[in-house]
Amino acid sequence: MARWALFLASLAWLGASDAGTAGPRTAITVWAAPFGGTSYAAAVPGATITEQRELDVGSGGDARAIGVAATIDPASVQLRDLTEPGATVRAQRFVPGATTPDEILARHVGDTIAVVTAKGELSGVLRAVDAQSLVLELGTGDQRHLQVLRREVVTDVRLPPGTTIDRPTLIWQLASKLPGRHTVELGYRADGMTWTADYLAVLDDKTLDFSAWATVRNATGASFGDAQLTLVTAAPHAAAASGPPRPVVPPQRFAIATPVRLGAGETVQVELVPPRTGAHPRRVVVFEPMPDPSGNFQAYPSTDCNQLSQSQPGAGRAETAIELDLPGGAILPEGRVRVFRRSAGRLDAVSEQVLRPAAGVARIELAPAADIVGTRKAVSCQSDDRTRTLREHVELELANTGKLPAEVVVREFMWRWPAWRLEDETPKGTRAAPQTEEYRLALPPGSKRQIAYSVAYQW
Repeated sequence: MARWALFLASLAWLGASDAGTAGPRTAITVWAAPFGGTSYAAAVPGATITEQRELDVGSGGDARAIGVAATIDPASVQLRDLTEPGATVRAQRFVPGATTPDEILARHVGDTIAVVTAKGELSGVLRAVDAQSLVLELGTGDQRHLQVLRREVVTDVRLPPGTTIDRPTLIWQLASKLPGRHTVELGYRADGMTWTADYLAVLDDKTLDFSAWATVRNATGASFGDAQLTLVTAAPHAAAASGPPRPVVPPQRFAIATPVRLGAGETVQVELVPPRTGAHPRRVVVFEPMPDPSGNFQAYPSTDCNQLSQSQPGAGRAETAIELDLPGGAILPEGRVRVFRRSAGRLDAVSEQVLRPAAGVARIELAPAADIVGTRKAVSCQSDDRTRTLREHVELELANTGKLPAEVVVREFMWRWPAWRLEDETPKGTRAAPQTEEYRLALPPGSKRQIAYSVAYQW
């Protein structure tokens, strides 16, 4: 549903832009590729593409759009005729593109071609072709015959213009009363276009320069000029062949302000959010009482109350980090962050790591923080097969064993199933990612703090 809502929004946007000031006539929504082999959704990376085209409609209603994506899903095609709104599609065909000389020649079987050899030129109907030979039909009437030409004796082949389709093409039979030039809106879904997030952080003694980039890869086989680009973090869900339906996680969307050209086979980088220069980051400690097992429970929930219910003292992971506020409370997608330090007019590489999603902040982990320790325990757990619900009460205790105060961000993973809700929590947390809740605590030296919450999963 999320995919088609964005697709229809793209159609509406194109219609609005055409009615007002001139603007890009192509709108592309690209779904993110999973990062690091884990995803909170059933990942089907790809794009929904909506473009405005001029098509020639024949007297019999035939029309074709040449140069569409080679990875198109033909069943997703939507065609809207702006010149003749009452025109409808009677039939549709998709013809894949020809990418090798043999494929191009094969498309001309049945056409009259000219073949040049050392003995002269022959003109006839191409009847068959393979890697070794061409078969021509020569002559007429009683003189009609087939001649097999070995490919090594052929020095040139001249093809008739406009008689075949060498690029991926959609062909329609329209119920149209107006032959001639038509303006249409064409929309479809295509595989092979994805994006990932990449970040750059440059540190000096007191400030931070931070930039966020989306790397868009176009492997659809088609080129798109001046496209209005929207990047979406959550991939649309594939239909499950069996088992329970998978819940839909609301996606995070990034609209790229400037039109972008996406050439076939190209990789393009665009800014996700405005860069920050000379910013003053906050220093925090990120504490995770247990590793995140969420990726293992996307198709089927964990209903075993004994599974991963608690952690041992000292088992948590604590990291010193710096964080910057993001405009509008945005949540940056998980991606690779490269960290450099500026010193004496040069840049030195510090680390390359993962930037994790966090509500309204960009957070970069730098080094272990041994002074912050904690434990996690599932106090109670009840699973009800009748209502398909599991309720779990969890308590955590954090301690600062060092001599300096610390601001601690505790990351708790609601890992059992993507459909969950908190029924009670002290203190109140913040949703940082689809299955992550964060709690921000101030811990003076030698102090302890508790976190308690109840979570209900339903599938």
